[in-house]
Amino acid sequence: MYLLDTTSTAAISIYALLLAAYRSMQVLYTRPINGPAVSAEPIETRAPLPAVDVIVPSFNEDPGILSACLASIADQDYPGELRVYVVDDGSRNREAIVRVHDFYSRDPRFTFILLPENVGKRKAQIAAIGQSSGELVLNVDSDSTIAFDVVSKLVSKMRNPEVGAAMGQLTASNRSDTWLTRLIDMEYWLACNEERAAQARFGAVMCCCGPCAMYRRSALAALLDQYETQLFRGKPSD
Repeated sequence: MYLLDTTSTAAISIYALLLAAYRSMQVLYTRPINGPAVSAEPIETRAPLPAVDVIVPSFNEDPGILSACLASIADQDYPGELRVYVVDDGSRNREAIVRVHDFYSRDPRFTFILLPENVGKRKAQIAAIGQSSGELVLNVDSDSTIAFDVVSKLVSKMRNPEVGAAMGQLTASNRSDTWLTRLIDMEYWLACNEERAAQARFGAVMCCCGPCAMYRRSALAALLDQYETQLFRGKPSD
């Protein structure tokens, strides 16, 4: 029993040391090379602006939450071409969702895709990507709202042809409710401003956030088949 306790203490101590070292290196490499990491160059409106396709996959979403998401996209200040593809992935509450679709269908920028059955987020995204043609693709989760200048800021980063993807800063909308939501919001901040910022220094961010991430279509096209058919422990990862 004593040996087991000693082993457990040693393992925890080693883990704590490794974690401290990892966090320290992460903070070190997070430091921006040239100015604040979140700065965005103003878009030169006289230069040709890339077309942006916004893809919103949705499954059994609350109509009010979906409406808020679509409203935030409709209110973007981006001066270039913006198209929005909303994919309903076989929702069971489609009757309520369709009423939201009807409201935003008055906006010619919006296209709605109704899948007959639930096929998973990946295939829902791919269904929209197949119908779209913009140079840049922005994925927005149906339970998220984005600031009015998100598209403009992300596009400004994508003007660098070496950048394949850019992501937004996540904030929990209910962060002030409980200690748990505060911790969730803190995790979002660390993931965006430390972990991924440190990875970006090496040009190899392992994962862009699902709620708000912009990709270059040429980069997506080369990987869509792998994305759709990826397996985890021998089972489809959908």
